[in-house]
Amino acid sequence: MKKPLILVDGHVLDGPPQGTSTHIIGLYGGVARRGAAEVLIAAEREDSVARVFPDCDGVKWVPLDTANKYRRLAVGFDRLADRYRPDFIHFQYIAPLRKRARWIVSVHDVLFLDLPQYFPLRYRLQNRLLFGISANRADIVLTVSEYSRDAISRHFGIPRQDIAITTNGLGSFSDIDPKPVAGLRPGRFFVYVSRFEPRKNQDGLIGALRGMSDELPPDCQLVLIGNPALPYPELDAELAAAGPLVRRLSNLSFAELVWLYRNAAAALYASFAEGFGIPPLEAVAAGGRSYAAANTAMNEISGYLDGTFDAGDTGDIQRVVREILETPDHTPDPTRRLRALEDFSWGHSADALLASIHRLDK
Repeated sequence: MKKPLILVDGHVLDGPPQGTSTHIIGLYGGVARRGAAEVLIAAEREDSVARVFPDCDGVKWVPLDTANKYRRLAVGFDRLADRYRPDFIHFQYIAPLRKRARWIVSVHDVLFLDLPQYFPLRYRLQNRLLFGISANRADIVLTVSEYSRDAISRHFGIPRQDIAITTNGLGSFSDIDPKPVAGLRPGRFFVYVSRFEPRKNQDGLIGALRGMSDELPPDCQLVLIGNPALPYPELDAELAAAGPLVRRLSNLSFAELVWLYRNAAAALYASFAEGFGIPPLEAVAAGGRSYAAANTAMNEISGYLDGTFDAGDTGDIQRVVREILETPDHTPDPTRRLRALEDFSWGHSADALLASIHRLDK
């Protein structure tokens, strides 16, 4: 059987690392290793593709001739479809108006529809329309969790069985030598990896720690890793009040992130809502101790973690922190790590995508 040719909208690879770029890299790395499709990734710069797919014969760069998102969707992929005649074109969230091939559309989450209080009005109105139209016109719809599949089906009227799950993978955290981060003592800090916005609840976590400051070791810190994404005055106020209790880091290498996960007293993921929630699993894959809020898609990963808590309950966050401090010699169950690495692999996600393609071709 002829291998399908998949053209991928890879414009996000030209920018800073984010969840969608990680997903494209992992998913199509898995597809390439299977040797089951030819993959063309469209990006402005060739090095944006070459650096993340080194020595990967099954993935090739094609030039995207505009950085403007409107021109990219209006004419950029029309031109590429004419030139390369792909069997499928894969978009993240939003597809063009004109359909020139069969579409694969990944919708990672629709949290803005279930929890509108955490998202600006314009974002909600615009993306309800654009995400919904794109998903309903797609030949294949992908998402990353059962929670997101249920939400997409409910909000956009797409049968649940017509939405395939391509979870995020963990392989990159299993075989990297850690690189120490200066100024941090192993076991004397907690770590929370996420961009800064109200839904992520960094202010609630800081407030819980400040409220039990007399129980914390004198040199204990909370390390927040990420960058601002939305205005977040509550976090600004908590940071000002917390002083040296909180340290902020960003733009870390994988090696540094592995060291932080592995050497933290624990990773604490206090988000109010997630479409998947990869950082708690990354901590597990890196060999660290990991706790997350018990809500939304994070309920699906609780069996791989050391524990869960109610993100909206300060007392419950403090309960978990006390548990961690009282058991400093605790060693995470290695079987949970092995299960996580097996269950959340890019190979499985590649197989799910390829199975969806083969069903269409029958």
